[in-house]
Amino acid sequence: MPETAREYLIHRFRGDAHSLRERMSTMQRGVNIPGPDAATSGRMADACDAVVHLLEGIGAHDDMQSELAALVALIPQLDERAKAGAHSPPVRAVYAGAATRIREVEAAEARAGMAGAITGGDVGDDEVDAEDDDDHDDA
Repeated sequence: MPETAREYLIHRFRGDAHSLRERMSTMQRGVNIPGPDAATSGRMADACDAVVHLLEGIGAHDDMQSELAALVALIPQLDERAKAGAHSPPVRAVYAGAATRIREVEAAEARAGMAGAITGGDVGDDEVDAEDDDDHDDA
């Protein structure tokens, strides 16, 4: 299971590429499936692979803020690729979708940071679980 935003995005776009290639293969065997044709599905899968390549290119980071900054730095490149793919709306949607996912991750992290600031600290799930597992009564 992916643990970081980068891992989540890699997992998601790698899975999308796999699904699109399965779709393409099924259609090439003569099975009609609603949606993009086989060639378009192949181009979309290639775009998903390109997104994965960009994500892998930033490498893993030890701290979440550095990783998030590296992900956000990909947005202009993804936006540019979306514009370059204007001739193929489904391919454009892959790149635009990747940029949107990164923006969503950035917004979620900002909300989590704000919640931590409001409560006076950033309590992670592990810390909450550890507190719940205490054998002691706090009274």
